[in-house]
Amino acid sequence: MKTLMVRSILVAGFAFSLIARAQTADDPAGDGLPLRARSDRLDIYGAGMCHQCEWRPHQKVMAAGEQCGVGTDGNPRPGVFECGRSPSCDPVCNFIQCETP
Repeated sequence: MKTLMVRSILVAGFAFSLIARAQTADDPAGDGLPLRARSDRLDIYGAGMCHQCEWRPHQKVMAAGEQCGVGTDGNPRPGVFECGRSPSCDPVCNFIQCETP
């Protein structure tokens, strides 16, 4: 009795997978379920469904030759920047201060 039940469940599962494949084959994209891509930006969909990114700053230490000058070794000195995304989703970094060695 148990083997009959297990076989019935396996056959039903196989049938459902065939039905699901047939439905996704009719999909014009041909992908089936859409996969979500990992993104480092926070998307906000406001009124009118205009795509915007929220300003979520984080501090980042980068070379700041223009603001902090050049060290004795000829390399630009490091500076602290506040980086994030503009409302049009472009990366933006604003200089804050020079990093003290």
